[in-house]
Amino acid sequence: MSQPWQAQVFVKWNKKWPTKWAQSKTWDWLNEWPEVKTAWSTMGEWDFVMWVEAPSPEALEKFVCEKLWSTDWIEKTETHWAREVWNKKAA
Repeated sequence: MSQPWQAQVFVKWNKKWPTKWAQSKTWDWLNEWPEVKTAWSTMGEWDFVMWVEAPSPEALEKFVCEKLWSTDWIEKTETHWAREVWNKKAA
């Protein structure tokens, strides 16, 4: 079985960010996106970063371009893609 593609998707939200999420401090809505494995709050330019896993670069691109960008609260994103090609434990 090949390793999945992974990405860190940094997100900056706009003024349409749902205040109910900010007020409740819950991130359970991410359960609706099975591609997202974990999310982290960040300091600086970005509001949070998601660790996303998918079977192919096309699937990751579809998640970012179709699912994430279909929300109305995204100002900008930056994606860093990676796929494990070697692991000392596996060698």
